[in-house]
Amino acid sequence: MEKLNKSLDEVVDCIKESKEYKKCLELKDKMKDNDEINSLVKEIKLKQKKYIKTNDSNILSELNELEERLNCLPIYHIYTENLEKVNEYINYVKDELNDYFDKILN
Repeated sequence: MEKLNKSLDEVVDCIKESKEYKKCLELKDKMKDNDEINSLVKEIKLKQKKYIKTNDSNILSELNELEERLNCLPIYHIYTENLEKVNEYINYVKDELNDYFDKILN
């Protein structure tokens, strides 16, 4: 079991050492002080809750508009691109493990 934990730690460390992961952390830190981003995120969360409760198409339109405004901000856009890459790494590891166990067990 210790060997397994060590191997998993190596995979996690590999992801943490990626430039995309590091960029995400850097940008996340910068964004926490950005009033415009924080305001938009807060507004989006409120609209999402409203939309879930009402299923109102007007609210959905407003929500889409807010998300578009957020995604147009360069720092947020770069953050999401890097986050997508990190998620791809994680999914790759997950898929490889699933395939490996699928082959062994089937």
